Amino acid sequence: MAVVVPVRAEALHSIARVGVALALSLPGLVPSHAQNDPANIEASTSADRTEEEEVPLAPLLGPWIRNESLSEDPVLKTETTWPGQDATPVLMRKLAEQAAAQLDTVSVRIMGDSLVLLDDRGDVARYPLDGRFKGRGVSGRVIRVRDSVTIETIGADWQRIETLYRDGNRLVLINVLRDRRRRSAEFRTVYERPGRLLSTDPLPGESAAAENAAIRIVPPQRGRGELLGGRVEVQTLIIDPLIVAVEFFLDGRPVRRARKPPFSAHLQLVDPPREQTLEVRAWNTMGDFAGSHRITLNQIDMPFGVRITRIRGIQAGSFDSARVEAAISLPRTATLQRVDFHRGQERVKTLRDFGEQAAGGVARTVIVEAEMEYGSADGFVRVTATLADGRSMEDAEILQGVDYRSEIDVQLVQLQLLVTDRKGNPVSGLAPDDFEIRERGRRYRPEALLSARDVPLVLGLAIDSSDSMLRVWGEVREVAVNFLDVTLVADDRAFLVDFDDTVSLRQPLTGDKARLLRSIDRLIPFGGTAINDGILFSLLQYGREPGRRALVVVTDGADEHSRSRPEQSADYAARLGLPIYFIELDPTVTWTERRGGRVITRYPARRQKARKRLERISRETGGRLFHVPLVSDDPPWTERIEAVFDRIEEDLRNQHVLTYYSDRPLGAPVEPRVSVTRRGLRLQSAVPLEGIE
Repeated sequence: MAVVVPVRAEALHSIARVGVALALSLPGLVPSHAQNDPANIEASTSADRTEEEEVPLAPLLGPWIRNESLSEDPVLKTETTWPGQDATPVLMRKLAEQAAAQLDTVSVRIMGDSLVLLDDRGDVARYPLDGRFKGRGVSGRVIRVRDSVTIETIGADWQRIETLYRDGNRLVLINVLRDRRRRSAEFRTVYERPGRLLSTDPLPGESAAAENAAIRIVPPQRGRGELLGGRVEVQTLIIDPLIVAVEFFLDGRPVRRARKPPFSAHLQLVDPPREQTLEVRAWNTMGDFAGSHRITLNQIDMPFGVRITRIRGIQAGSFDSARVEAAISLPRTATLQRVDFHRGQERVKTLRDFGEQAAGGVARTVIVEAEMEYGSADGFVRVTATLADGRSMEDAEILQGVDYRSEIDVQLVQLQLLVTDRKGNPVSGLAPDDFEIRERGRRYRPEALLSARDVPLVLGLAIDSSDSMLRVWGEVREVAVNFLDVTLVADDRAFLVDFDDTVSLRQPLTGDKARLLRSIDRLIPFGGTAINDGILFSLLQYGREPGRRALVVVTDGADEHSRSRPEQSADYAARLGLPIYFIELDPTVTWTERRGGRVITRYPARRQKARKRLERISRETGGRLFHVPLVSDDPPWTERIEAVFDRIEEDLRNQHVLTYYSDRPLGAPVEPRVSVTRRGLRLQSAVPLEGIE
């Protein structure tokens, strides 16, 4: 929060993007965006901090986000004090404009004998505690009074005084700007803890509770589409570190209590299976209620689809007429309005009365049929289903033969695919016949192959915001913003997870791109690293969301603070199956050695173990692991991370969705095996999707 900028005109060119610190000439002030070597910026680690009661200014420390409704406008206050276009008013208004744009977030910490401030753009400023500082044309001092701190900076013709103090649960920053005639403008900025203030106003249907969750249920393991019955294990993800007891409820009735990590339980579900409500409630060390989470088990859903299942003659010998049967698969939320049967271009029958099957509430397959005259000149029959919300789908078949199909297919299955060539490059221009689908040894005919532009994307972005990311924060945030801006198109949605030594949902799933980009801007590096918790928490955000899916995780370190077991995130990632892309920013120095004529790169044992776990998760989910060394500058690491995001964007742009009909009944597991029949191509991933409505 350095404050002095000399009033000389040339000083306008030295104003840096430094949040509350505005003078590059101050000692120790190092804007991260100006560094080619990220190692030039010293980042704090857990070892730099002692217990809170031993740290000076402890109530001020940590990350903070501006509460806009309680904060004053620096530009308005400054314009009132300094109207006109003279040199002093122009400079003052310039400083105020920068303050208005850069005071969104602040992170306060103590490192050694220095007060360190990180602004919302990732720039860092250091000040001596209880000491004076001096730079080119400026000087100043830091004053501590109990639990407040004041930074005074003096230039040739003006002065700025900044005071930080706590007001209850909030941090308050008072800025005072003065010119040489002692005219002054004062503005107040009020900050909240990130967990107390959502990054943006919630969208309709969203709630701050999602970000402040203390505990989450990890859905019990099952096959794709399988119903659960009998004895199952229920695991949890503990987000609040103060939780010491968890109680499990089935259909509102308490059934188990866990009093120690990993806070899991074996529960007896009803058999045969039916829908049941599973809830967990948590208590903290003080005996207070900490939070709860609830899910519904055995809630079946399916995509909206139409399938002509059988065409058969109804008069022996002449076949003047035919009966057409069709299966309509309906999601839980859908209401069937009508079904139209066409022979050629002529509509021959419309059905509107489907009884109890028409209304929503459960996923189901509705069987319909109609009789029509048979004429070879008609060529084909077509069946069109229309829902109450206006959506419609159809299927058409050529009128040839008597028994066209002897079985009724009951499940429309959708698979998200990524196909690559021998060099690992994504492939487009594929057709359904390029794939073979088998279940339990039986071959099934592909129904359709949809391209990425036909199926909306649900994208998760999880960013490591631990202390160690401080050195590269500005660049990583800028590249992540550009990635989302380019990748997300109409109807795509994304969410943002922030993890350090805990995890939080910074932006729930939304299609509002501006809101997503703003949520990234308000992340603040602070604390340790909980990679496993971050992965598991991110995967739990997808729920039963329809569409193509992918998760991108950006991190720079080994796990230090996860409360979940390492295998929890790996196992759930494999079960869910969506591709996970890891971008590992590596600040460590490696070394090489020759072994058997080969050059082998060696890494510190701890980081090597973490990398192997990430490699396994990415491999099992059909994603990728990208390793970006920060100590190498050929090419610059910023260019390499941009290339990584470009590669991920290319993968997502070349995803396909393959559909087929399975004869497995609802509630039975569907385990398709997919292969590419075209030579020279490789199936990078094949992921069963939830229903795309």
